[in-house]
Amino acid sequence: MTATTERQAFPATPASAGAARRFVESVLDGPDQRALQYPATLLVSELVANAVLHTGTPIEVVIHTGNQGDAVRIEVHDGNPQLPVRKHYSTMSGTGRGLLLVERMASSWGAERTAGGKVVWFELDGSATPALDFLEAEAL
Repeated sequence: MTATTERQAFPATPASAGAARRFVESVLDGPDQRALQYPATLLVSELVANAVLHTGTPIEVVIHTGNQGDAVRIEVHDGNPQLPVRKHYSTMSGTGRGLLLVERMASSWGAERTAGGKVVWFELDGSATPALDFLEAEAL
């Protein structure tokens, strides 16, 4: 498998989270990458939803796959230079867990300012598994 980069632009609308999920799922459709589909689609959905909610600017999702099928880097670019900050909400809160999911499920993640705003990215490798205890509750 060769290294590839795929990108797609999305408007700042709530429907873009679902469209970004479908884009990531279609790119990670190879037999070596299917194990990454669930965590990648979940995390890109969270980051795109955050970008829509907090920036109101066009969004671009960039997917970098490596020479080995068990690793991927996904970037969400937007036009607002303010970097995200993970907030600490109550476990009963209906919001505020997107970056916690990214932190718990991704191999690594980060955010940097760019010339046109910022990029929030995450990486997954073959050891990526869904974190069922992201609220620090036991899975049933």
